[in-house]
Amino acid sequence: MKQIVSLSGGKDSTAMLLMMLERREQIDNIVFFDWGMEFPQMYEHLEKLETYIGRTITRLYPKYSYEFYLVDYELKKGKRKGEHGYGWPNRMVPWCSRIKYQSFQRLYKDTTQCIGYAYEERFRRAADRNGYRYPLLEWGVSETAALKYCLSNGFDWGGLYSIFKRVSCWHCPNQGSAIRKLRDNFPELWQRLLEMDAKSPYPWPNNDLERIQQEITEH
Repeated sequence: MKQIVSLSGGKDSTAMLLMMLERREQIDNIVFFDWGMEFPQMYEHLEKLETYIGRTITRLYPKYSYEFYLVDYELKKGKRKGEHGYGWPNRMVPWCSRIKYQSFQRLYKDTTQCIGYAYEERFRRAADRNGYRYPLLEWGVSETAALKYCLSNGFDWGGLYSIFKRVSCWHCPNQGSAIRKLRDNFPELWQRLLEMDAKSPYPWPNNDLERIQQEITEH
């Protein structure tokens, strides 16, 4: 069976890929799903990673842009059938993850997909689910160890991990209060986030963006 590395580009999936190559494991393809919403440093990291390993990373893209799904996509079913825009994803309605999953499933059937969950994330694994493998869990690799390993191989993401604990799409609502770091360190992306939030059918969870923005004027 073919073995596919699902690469988010962060420290854990990068460490998984490098460790698998170091162990000379079978890797039939390396796949990165691109919403077009990553930090610029992440795209630089992917290019650097391709050069380092001497292999091409396959990019998958959604049918529509992230902002189209957020604001304009016509919902086909459910209570909001006929309305437009999913609004911000959350743990109850993780539409961005669902679209990514469906894209993988359409193209890579009957394969083993390697997921870079670190040891702290062992609760996230789909128990005994066929078609998935979690190499870092097998090897007991923690998030700290994964980052240290990547840094020792020359990968630093342009300093992103000195700002954020986790590096995912810059607009991800699951950041919680860490979204302040986007405001403080990436003002252009912060402004774009405010513009997207103004168009969304549902505001950012708990209206945190509006409250955090007010902190600037109050001080």
